[in-house]
Amino acid sequence: MTLRRAGSAYKGLCPFHDEKTPSFTVSPVRQTFKCFGCGAGGDVFSFVQLKENIGFPEALRLLADRAGISLEPAGGSEKKNEFGKRDLAKANEWAQRVFRQNYAGPQGQAARDYVAKRGLSAEMVETFGLGFALDSFDGLVTKARSAGMALPLLEAAGLIKARERGGGYYDTFRNRLMFPIVDATGRIIGFGGRTLGDDPAKYLNSPATALFDKSVNLFGLNLARQEMAKAGRAIVVEGYTDCMMAHQFGFTETVATLGTAMTEQHAAGLRRYTDRVVLLFDSDEAGQRAADRALSVALSSGLDVSLAKVPEGKDPCDYLLLAGRAGMETLLKQALGALEFKWNLVASQFQAGLTGPSRRRAMEAYLQQLAGWLGRGVINPIQKGLLVNNLSRILSVPADELHRELDQLSRQFANRVPGADGLTGAMEPPEEVAAVGAEQRALQQVIEALLNEPAWYPVVEAYFEPTAIRDRKVAAIAVELVNMLRSGEPFQISELIGRFESPEYGRLITDLQARGERRGRYGDVINGAIPCLQSCQQARRAAALAEEIRRARLRTGDPAQPEGQAQAGTAVPAGEDERLIALGEVARNPGFSTVKLRKRFL
Repeated sequence: MTLRRAGSAYKGLCPFHDEKTPSFTVSPVRQTFKCFGCGAGGDVFSFVQLKENIGFPEALRLLADRAGISLEPAGGSEKKNEFGKRDLAKANEWAQRVFRQNYAGPQGQAARDYVAKRGLSAEMVETFGLGFALDSFDGLVTKARSAGMALPLLEAAGLIKARERGGGYYDTFRNRLMFPIVDATGRIIGFGGRTLGDDPAKYLNSPATALFDKSVNLFGLNLARQEMAKAGRAIVVEGYTDCMMAHQFGFTETVATLGTAMTEQHAAGLRRYTDRVVLLFDSDEAGQRAADRALSVALSSGLDVSLAKVPEGKDPCDYLLLAGRAGMETLLKQALGALEFKWNLVASQFQAGLTGPSRRRAMEAYLQQLAGWLGRGVINPIQKGLLVNNLSRILSVPADELHRELDQLSRQFANRVPGADGLTGAMEPPEEVAAVGAEQRALQQVIEALLNEPAWYPVVEAYFEPTAIRDRKVAAIAVELVNMLRSGEPFQISELIGRFESPEYGRLITDLQARGERRGRYGDVINGAIPCLQSCQQARRAAALAEEIRRARLRTGDPAQPEGQAQAGTAVPAGEDERLIALGEVARNPGFSTVKLRKRFL
């Protein structure tokens, strides 16, 4: 970025949204950035996470590598032959260089012939880094010995295996076209190998390691992640060559699963980059089953999912070669929404000759699934209306009846999920709501002031209760802020941001700091908030004491205790008679407002 000094800070054009006038500010004193145009903010880790669309661990590793800092535990592992992620990545990078050399050499002709047969270009081979594992029992082991590579490290990376008898090692991948699997930060985490012989295992992936998990990782993600954000969608296929061919034809937002069904972890990973996913699978029966499973996972994750089916029994790679980019564009435009696709599966069963009762059960099961998705916010009211009208036409059932049944199932679903209806408890009296609102504003203003001038904390410490904050994220920030201020160490806002891995917290903390800075007069803000916080604090204590009295009377079966008299065995502090009289009213009347109670004493 191009940054220019502006007073004690630096300013430049924000990389997270289009602008002509610089609103992106970097503060060397605070070690933070803030865009006053789009609101993005945080520390250096937040910046890398947002810019590279990666998680906190990946940002941490990327910055550590740039700074030359090892993230492995000091002194190394205590267990023999246990290696860190950095070691495993280096082993994979070494193996990748060997596989690339094999591919380019005379023994790689079979691999090059297969690639040419599939129609993949030399540019794609280079972009994805295809390689070749020799048709040899221990070719990689031999190379490792001559290169001085530790064989236990290669075993930990899943590249070689220990012999069961006689000791020694042998190669995991033999006579296979090798596809390196790269994570979002460009680190090789594993391999997929396609057999070039008669091995019954057509595809073989690296075993699970500290770096690699096929239920989490996606092939091509390192190349597609930025393109997904630009295109506003992700295309998900099943095969390595399908993914590569899609990139070859310009669909660079494409990734592939790694020989496994789509998982919730896959869906969560895709949501970092886009909310819209097009599933592109083979048209054979296995492909359709995989698509059905993937749809259920993707929908439960809140993604906008559609499905495109390759015609004529071909896979996406062959179809692209046959129909070209224009044909694929048409196919993607014709993709069915997830709900329609699911219904078509049920409709095909009806055509197979289901009886009337079976037809009714199928419809009920489908509506139950829709009710579940509706409860998660997947289906909006317009989608619901269109879908019900379509079902009415297909099933010859009145739309009103379908609407009623779906609404009933939705209510049942909401009753099973606490808070699904948006209500978390009984309604509070209006004066109670007003008091809560005033307290929440006071608490937030205290945070905003302390982020700018932490020296005021001792003044408000006795009245500032982070647990009283209703916003979960603001409360978490307040807890960490208090912990830092009580430690006695110099306060640095970047350290507070660093205690949270999500960039969302970086943005929220810098928002709070900026609002406090604009308001200024930190001492006035703190002193003005104290009476409100003190009042609400005392009201909570009074209500808690009233509840204690009520429970004590219920336990002893004496609900009519005279006003001003404590329960037998309960000590009454001097000067508390008037307070207990008021608390007695609360005990007899659960609807008594704590605001009215507070006015008795304040």
